[in-house]
Amino acid sequence: MDTLAYVLAKLQDWEPLRDSIYEDLADALDVQAPPRDAIDGLVERIQGSLTQLVTIALAGHAGRTDREAALLIERANDLHSETVPGSYWKAVGHLRQLGWVTNELMERLSRTGHIDVAS
Repeated sequence: MDTLAYVLAKLQDWEPLRDSIYEDLADALDVQAPPRDAIDGLVERIQGSLTQLVTIALAGHAGRTDREAALLIERANDLHSETVPGSYWKAVGHLRQLGWVTNELMERLSRTGHIDVAS
């Protein structure tokens, strides 16, 4: 696939970050663990947002020019390849790791001008 077709395909699939990402992160990182039946949905939504952030970071070459962003991208890729554990508390741990990396990458990309987030 040539470069122009690749970029066009990516633009057609692009969706803005959901405003509800803040609520999802709050639910994932709250002192009170989310109920068991909410974990899979939270993981799915946060993974989607994290995938978008990684794509933005890579498109903006943040991983090449920013060591902290590169480490967060690497951690995001590692977490994305893991399956949600069957045990409730291990699933909560996995969810919180996803939430933490998503939050940190979002903050990093905001500080470096790759994204504009509401304050």
